[in-house]
Amino acid sequence: MTSKTGVALFAMLLALSFCSKDKGVAPQQQQTVHEKNDPQPARAAVAEAPLQVKTISLLPGAPTVLDDISAVPELADPGRENVAFQYQWFINGRESLEADGDKLGKAQFKKGAWIYCKVRAVADGLESAWLKCDAIRVHNSLPSLSLEPVKNFSVPGDIQYQAVASDPDGDDLTFEVISPLEQGIVIDPKTGALSWHLTEEIVKKLGEKIEIKIAVSDGEGEKISGTITLNLARTR
Repeated sequence: MTSKTGVALFAMLLALSFCSKDKGVAPQQQQTVHEKNDPQPARAAVAEAPLQVKTISLLPGAPTVLDDISAVPELADPGRENVAFQYQWFINGRESLEADGDKLGKAQFKKGAWIYCKVRAVADGLESAWLKCDAIRVHNSLPSLSLEPVKNFSVPGDIQYQAVASDPDGDDLTFEVISPLEQGIVIDPKTGALSWHLTEEIVKKLGEKIEIKIAVSDGEGEKISGTITLNLARTR
């Protein structure tokens, strides 16, 4: 081998040894490490649902003048926190300035009134649009009947009795006797004053225990009835 050939061979071996020292990480591995160490872009935040009142329920759904009415709003995003509600109440189309937040007091409306409510939500400096609920009507309320016990009275004799009734709506009331019929009992349909001449013959026919059933009606709802029991005593 000539001296020139030996020098060339030695130079080639030296170059190969330097290349092998640089092979610490494969190019693909170097890229993977680089990607892991790079700062990752932040994940896009999930858009929060808009502040919105979805529905409003009025309870009870068929109120009378004996009921307070409550508004129950529901958000489109029920999981939202720190939400307050504002209310506007309307009676026959006019806003009530005496309502207390989510309640409308029973003293503010009468039978037959149409009532609805508007609600908006407030949270973190945001305000939703006002939402109006469907109107509900105030229904008829039933009268009440009060019948005191009857004092003892003699047979034959006359009984005088006063039935007492009232109506929350202020309706005119009508009294009537349901039973016994056709025995001479008389009751004033407007005042509830009852009178009856009770004879021995009637007692024999109806028995020793006589019950008088009285009813009252406001002309719109079902009749309310009650019973009084007579305590009989003999004069002879």
